[in-house]
Amino acid sequence: MGSDAVEVVPAPQRGWEETPPLSPPLRHWIAEMVEQQTWTDQYAVQVQDWILKLFGQPGQFGRKIKDILSGTWLGHALHPVLTDLPIGAWTGSMLFDLLWLNDEREGNARTAEDMLLFGLIAAVGTAITGVTDWSDQIDTDRRIGFIHGALNTGIALVNTASFGLRKLGLKRAGIGLSTVSYVALLFSAYLGGELSFAKGIGVNHDAFEGGPNDFVPVMNENDLVEGKLTRVDADGIPAVLLKQGSTIYAIGAICTHMGGPLNEGTVENDIVTCPWHGSQFRMTDGSVVTSPAVYAEPNFAVRIRDGKVELRRLDHA
Repeated sequence: MGSDAVEVVPAPQRGWEETPPLSPPLRHWIAEMVEQQTWTDQYAVQVQDWILKLFGQPGQFGRKIKDILSGTWLGHALHPVLTDLPIGAWTGSMLFDLLWLNDEREGNARTAEDMLLFGLIAAVGTAITGVTDWSDQIDTDRRIGFIHGALNTGIALVNTASFGLRKLGLKRAGIGLSTVSYVALLFSAYLGGELSFAKGIGVNHDAFEGGPNDFVPVMNENDLVEGKLTRVDADGIPAVLLKQGSTIYAIGAICTHMGGPLNEGTVENDIVTCPWHGSQFRMTDGSVVTSPAVYAEPNFAVRIRDGKVELRRLDHA
């Protein structure tokens, strides 16, 4: 009596981008738990597409709003500046809750309520700027950010309920809810830190590049094509050159937003557009024209000597 052979299909091998670090075990376990929630992708992509359509293209009004929310005007990502407000307020609220549980003075209860409310108000701006930064992410970064945002939304709703219970005189029930939300807040803050410090979201991707303090030759002047973005190496730092008439401009070639290659982008007049997320920089001085980038590109002095284009780095990115 024969039997049908059963074909065993091996599980697809994950690439390194989908594999969290093995050490330490706690970080590996948390990353596995969060990054394996692939079911969130269908919702995250829909939300992300809607947000990007809302912001529109460079030059449109919605994109100018994105520039403000990203922190382009500040020269620093705006979201991390605001995150301290709700976290600090809710930490203070918890401390005054502990004081009230030990000494039921009305002043302790009122201060805890005020700080809880301030945290809820501050959370609005924090959430909006966070969603703005998240809208350009992909793959596991998008997944972690989506879960981070969903957790924070739930935390805000629980704290709203806590505030309502306190106003109804049910202070202990309100404290119970806000305590649960605070524990969730600590985990959500961990995810936010993972995105920023481990995955490099929102950091300056040119921060660790070096560069020459003295002029160094990078290419022959005759090889530089008019109007074409040309990538060179300036003593260890990638730079992109643009020749317009008798003038040659040079800025960093790595997009400060997520490390995209600016030399593979497009240039119009003196503005180069990153091919990855559409950040725009002025070739004349490296300044940011359009988000999601908020940090300017390194700027170079350019001179021609003995038929060679020479560069000297002028500033920190």
